[in-house]
Amino acid sequence: MTVVLVEKVESYEEVGNFVEKVFEFFDIDGCEFLKPNFVKFDDPERGGITHPKVVKEILKSAKERGVDLTVLEGGFFRKSAEECFKAFGIDKVANCINLNEDEFLEIEINGKALKSVEIAKTALKARDGFISVPKMKVHHLTKVTLGIKNNMGFLKKPAVYMHRQIDQKLVDLLNFISPEITIIDGIIAGNLSEIFPKPVRHGIMIASDDVVACDFVATMLMNIDPFQVDHIRLAIESRGLKVDEIEIIGRAEVRNYSLSILSRILGKLKI
Repeated sequence: MTVVLVEKVESYEEVGNFVEKVFEFFDIDGCEFLKPNFVKFDDPERGGITHPKVVKEILKSAKERGVDLTVLEGGFFRKSAEECFKAFGIDKVANCINLNEDEFLEIEINGKALKSVEIAKTALKARDGFISVPKMKVHHLTKVTLGIKNNMGFLKKPAVYMHRQIDQKLVDLLNFISPEITIIDGIIAGNLSEIFPKPVRHGIMIASDDVVACDFVATMLMNIDPFQVDHIRLAIESRGLKVDEIEIIGRAEVRNYSLSILSRILGKLKI
């Protein structure tokens, strides 16, 4: 049985309680790294990046259990992650690595669409041993950006080669590098656009040790059919996930998310 935890968390001051439940439910002993979504330096109240309070609560709770997590991210711009680490004080409570300044290696992964990737060397160390902490948002190319899409931060920028057949390539990448635990920040989520989102005070957090199941449930809570989100559908097929056997523990309100007209146009153009 695949378990997904869902909880109403209306304030970032309440995050700690949910994180405690997550770590009581899912084993973190094999985890060494934490991967947020710091795609750019921004005000975390705008719904575009993982809120630093979520990151700090996870670091704190993990440390109380004897696990020191290293935070790693490669944002859209070269210094995006580093700016977030410093501005939000994350570098004061944990070791932080800006993957954009890491050494990159070209690795053959022999996926259906993605044959090789240029991936940060440190990301290879994180394989199967990291906690993914994405923001709940829409995305013009993939409809949603959650746990599966969060793996893009491991790749050398610009990764425009991912745009063609992006859904299958995301699944190929996931089959190469996959989180132990996924914790989705949906307290203030992002609607209409992933880069300049309209903030939505959805007030939820979602977690699972199965990233595909986690994304599946999160997408439903965004009132988007997960089977219409190609990378989620393909991941379900690839991993043999039985969605009717997902056990959802907790309840949360469904909200309506959608892409802006501009985002839809850019998505069709694969830009």
